[in-house]
Amino acid sequence: MSEIDSLKQRIKELELLLEKEKEYSKKEIEKVKTENYQALEASQTRYQGELAIQRQNFQRQIEKLKAKLNSFDA
Repeated sequence: MSEIDSLKQRIKELELLLEKEKEYSKKEIEKVKTENYQALEASQTRYQGELAIQRQNFQRQIEKLKAKLNSFDA
């Protein structure tokens, strides 16, 4: 095998390796995106839960204040 043929073969090997690396990187990026999206969804769910609890607490406070106000009116 001549030096030129050897170099051509090495170039092909490196191109194949590069393609494999690209595919691997693409899969890893997709994995990270999926994990980040799932973490964001979980965070939003927790936040919405906390907002619901706060809303309930405010509603209770409003009911207590209305009850006090009504007791003064009576």
